Amino acid sequence: MKKTLHPSLIGFHSPLVITSPFFLPNEAEDIIALLDAGLEVLHLRKPDATKHEYEWLLNSIPRKYHKKMMLHDFFELAEKYDVRGVHLNRRNPAYNGTKNLRISKSCHSIPELGKIDRYDYVFLSPIFNSISKTGYTSPFSHEELRKASDSGLINEKVIALGGIDADTLPLLKPYKFGGTAVLGAIWNISLSPSAEKNSKKIVEGFLAIRRSCQN
Repeated sequence: MKKTLHPSLIGFHSPLVITSPFFLPNEAEDIIALLDAGLEVLHLRKPDATKHEYEWLLNSIPRKYHKKMMLHDFFELAEKYDVRGVHLNRRNPAYNGTKNLRISKSCHSIPELGKIDRYDYVFLSPIFNSISKTGYTSPFSHEELRKASDSGLINEKVIALGGIDADTLPLLKPYKFGGTAVLGAIWNISLSPSAEKNSKKIVEGFLAIRRSCQN
């Protein structure tokens, strides 16, 4: 049976959010604030975390929100928690569990997009120079992205990632991406002495990007 995409992944209606690769102060509270504000899909990515740390963060988030979470590591936890799905990458190239989960994948070149039928969606990155990774620059030209869009390689299953914020998001309009994912634009906010104020800034940043998606 052909899988259908979640509505929030079609037409830039709402960005996906990827967690910081590092644990941040009050991170669970900030994630909950984003989910309370309407975040539909959260990618839990902590490449250097232990399984205990990863599970601690999961347990710090109400179970009602686990259905919105994609795991990048420790796929065995998908058998224990009622999560949305798993994200394949170089560290974890396959899911061998028993559940019928959403499956997404990282792509870093246009040719990789020719083999994405089996996935619910894929990330293509970095579209712009990364906000979160210094020196991680985009290899894609406007012409290459336009050609890939015209040929159908970039389509509603391809999510743009890398260097995307409220200012750069409108630059994606010439292409046919199905959605956007953000990381640095959300988490690279100066930490406030007040956790409440910091969560407010993070939510405001998310809502600003979502408004740009909907315009």
